[in-house]
Order: sequence, then C-alpha cells, then structure tokens
Amino acid sequence: MPDTTLVKVSSKGLVTPPKKIRSRLDIQEGDYLSISSDNDQIIFRKAKIEIDYENPDDAWKEHTKRRLMHG
Repeated sequence: MPDTTLVKVSSKGLVTPPKKIRSRLDIQEGDYLSISSDNDQIIFRKAKIEIDYENPDDAWKEHTKRRLMHG
C-alpha cells in the first residue's frame, strides 16, 4: 500500500512533499518533478533529465519540447 500523507495546497498552489518521501526518493533542492493526472489522481515522479549547469532552465525547456514532439 502506498505511503499516504495529507498536505495542504498554499494560496499560490504550492505543495511540499513530506520529508520522509523526499528522503526516500532522494529529492533534493533544485531537482525537477514531473506531474501528471489520471482520473482523480495526481502523480508526481522524479524527473531524470540532463542539465546544462550553465543554464538549467533552458535544459528543462528543451527536455519538455522533445517530449512533446516525440509523444
């Protein structure tokens, strides 16, 4: 059975994954998560992307564009 914890959405729509989940999945500050939905579920996954350390935001944009173009 999945580990379930109640979290509150902030006024800006932010959600903080609980520390024990971040620790178990080795989610660190600056990591990216992908988010999807399936019926009434929201699914977060740790994203595995290659980052250009001189310009990490552009690397994410290119990753997203490639995923959209190739399905």
